[in-house]
Amino acid sequence: MSKLYAIGVGTGDNSILTLKAVETLQKIDILYCPTSKNDNTSIAYTIAKKYIRDKVQIKNRHFPMIRDKQKLEVAFNEIADEIKKDVQLGKEVGFVTIGDAMIYSTFIYILRKLKDEIDIITISGIPSFVDVASKTNFPIAFDDNAFVVVPATTSIQKLEEYIISFDSIVIMKAYKNYNDIISLIKKYNLQENTIVVSNASLENEIILQGEEIFDKKNEEYLTTILINKNFTQAEENTVKSQNI
Repeated sequence: MSKLYAIGVGTGDNSILTLKAVETLQKIDILYCPTSKNDNTSIAYTIAKKYIRDKVQIKNRHFPMIRDKQKLEVAFNEIADEIKKDVQLGKEVGFVTIGDAMIYSTFIYILRKLKDEIDIITISGIPSFVDVASKTNFPIAFDDNAFVVVPATTSIQKLEEYIISFDSIVIMKAYKNYNDIISLIKKYNLQENTIVVSNASLENEIILQGEEIFDKKNEEYLTTILINKNFTQAEENTVKSQNI
């Protein structure tokens, strides 16, 4: 029986795709690639294309980034129906998504609509905050630390509550209200406990830390902010020197 495969492709470096993700990409017939703009540019496809066979049919589909729930519902229903038909026609269908398919992914909208109608297999990918933490030697949590992962679309009031309540905070896709988030970090004097990474593992990657986060304007969509009250830049630099 044909299936739909949700394939997490990580953050940008195609060498960190899992073996299972690569194996799955090489056996599918049709690949759906989500785009956030009408120019058909898919970051997930760009990451995965090295492993995709030439004969695979590529279907770029636009997932609008709007708050109008009715328009979103129409768009998601159309794409879900198309995927369902492809699977029912006996095709092995893939859907690539940046990071992991189960963490703030466009695929979750498709999953909710199709989980009771077709077979779905999800292949894990490395989430952006895990990649960012590893590449900067900046631990997310240790000992009995509690951490929270939140989208930057969360209200500033709620984000402030999280910053007060948790040892470690991961803020994903922090672009629209970036300046407000940075103001909160400054308010609680957490700049030495903060890493900001945009476009992780891509050619235009940006890494900001310490006082740098106050000096540069950042409007990159793929921006991840890590805050750990129990880990400072001084400790991170010590770790880096030990790893050389």
